[in-house]
Amino acid sequence: MINRLQTLYRTHTDFILLLILFITFRGLTIAAFRPGGLVLDFSDFYWYRSFAELTHQGYYPYDNLWTTYPPLFPLVMITLYHVSSLLPPWTYPNLWFTLLLGGFFLLFEIGNFILLYLFSLKIYGLPTDKLALFRIDSGPTNLSSAVLRPCWVYAGFFVPVYTLTGWFESYPLFFFLLSLYLLLENRPYLSAIFTGIGFMIKLIPLILMPVAVQRLTPNTSGPMLKTPAMLTRLPRFPAYFVLPPLKPLPIIWYVGLFLLTITLIGLPFYWLNPALFFGPQLITAAREPWETIWALIDGNYNYGIIPLDMRDLAWTLTQAPPTRINWLLVTGIAALFYGLFYTRRIAWNEPRKLIAFVAFTNMLFMVWSKGYSPQWLGWPLYFIALLLPNWRGVLYATILSIGNILEANFFFIMFPDDHWLLAAIVINRTLIFIMLMAEFLWLIWPASVSLTVIRWRRIGWVVYLMVLLGSLPIAMWQLSDSYMTSRLKLSPYRATISRLQGEAVTGALLLNDHQVYDWFYPYLRHEYDLSMLDDYAPANDSVERRTLTLLTDIAHQTDVLWIYDVNPAETTPAETVLSDWLDARPPAHIQDVDGGRLYLFILE
Repeated sequence: MINRLQTLYRTHTDFILLLILFITFRGLTIAAFRPGGLVLDFSDFYWYRSFAELTHQGYYPYDNLWTTYPPLFPLVMITLYHVSSLLPPWTYPNLWFTLLLGGFFLLFEIGNFILLYLFSLKIYGLPTDKLALFRIDSGPTNLSSAVLRPCWVYAGFFVPVYTLTGWFESYPLFFFLLSLYLLLENRPYLSAIFTGIGFMIKLIPLILMPVAVQRLTPNTSGPMLKTPAMLTRLPRFPAYFVLPPLKPLPIIWYVGLFLLTITLIGLPFYWLNPALFFGPQLITAAREPWETIWALIDGNYNYGIIPLDMRDLAWTLTQAPPTRINWLLVTGIAALFYGLFYTRRIAWNEPRKLIAFVAFTNMLFMVWSKGYSPQWLGWPLYFIALLLPNWRGVLYATILSIGNILEANFFFIMFPDDHWLLAAIVINRTLIFIMLMAEFLWLIWPASVSLTVIRWRRIGWVVYLMVLLGSLPIAMWQLSDSYMTSRLKLSPYRATISRLQGEAVTGALLLNDHQVYDWFYPYLRHEYDLSMLDDYAPANDSVERRTLTLLTDIAHQTDVLWIYDVNPAETTPAETVLSDWLDARPPAHIQDVDGGRLYLFILE
């Protein structure tokens, strides 16, 4: 046993070291950082805790409370909340709940990372076509480096770490990936069970079932039926549809185990209240599209708002929200597009191509989906790290990640009225998802990546980056202007700033408070020369001398002196010197505004 462990360690030393750092980094992040940064402290953990707190009043999901989640997540959420409530609250009341729930998700994030390594071993450990592998991916020539590259690329991504601190995405992703890995290991029936478990956390694992059918079907790489002539013009894709000779019994076993799993999990929740069992689907149907191209078409620039009070058991979906989208047509086109590639000749026994098809399906799902939430980006990033651990993949991931933070942390919080920003982010993200679909299809059919395709892909990337980088200064200028306007509306000194902005007589502006200075400077720095009174003096100096020096310098530069006293009821030593220096000169203007007092003096 010891010898086997030693051999295992020597074989996978680099990954084990990276895994230790991966776990430590994420674990300490959960304990020491709050999501939202300096923009706003926020995450779904707050909502999860508020939802779980309803149990104090007798509300339980699937019993007398609606929920947007399949049952296995609310069960975990409420259980861990009650464990966390065994400890008295800290000043930050979410502490123990966050550590428990975040630690629970960390276990699955570790599992995802280990599965990434196992996938990488299957794809890059024993490549059968090295020339195609390195030509498409620009991968390294060292085998060990090729295996580890997806791991350190994923470890370097920001969004999965950030998501772990406030959202549950690593939990369903794990069961999705485990089911996929079991398919590669030719364990389809065990995969069916874990697909069912994953389905009861989030519905996305359902997209693995068509792939499982192919794995259960013999001779799936052979042509069965000629393609119509018009479809053979597709660029160098196999000119065949594949209608596999289905083996009914294995497929029945697979589907049966999947249905049995979700039945065993779902039946107790169904017995609680049958009317609430399909609540997640009903609520999704009642929501407007959000943060997708479909939301832009419908004119919705909000996030995915839940259209009901979860405690209202009288709520029913009387009709779907009004929409400009023909969802039947959109779904039909997506299904035909999926079927076009699903029914073509694919070597389903090759891990690289099977995973690439799953990645393509995931991207197609993201484009088709009615809604999108920023934490979902962890799914595409996983496949990017695994299948595109090169400069293109890193660029895709970088652009998507920046867009994600701009969307979640800046648009919805700082710039909610700048609809063009959300539109730009959503359109750009949709474009990248389409580009990734093409990338993953090229991995399935590398022969389609001719020199001409490579050349045009490079040209397309250059044009795309030039447009993206060229639009940044315009966007930054627009956002800067929007930020200045919106903050002025919320400023505690808005009236004073507006008054001074409209003043024809400008000159020096003397202040006595740092917060006032921070608010005045961005808006008044071009028209006024701002200065601060100072009540500190070192031992070999005096407040009087320092204040007189400041006032003398001001008088040499201008004969117009504006003074804003944030607290007229208090007189500081520097203000006493200022009053004496003015020598009882009457102000040309005096006004009480924003809780302070504004003076104008004409110096002669």
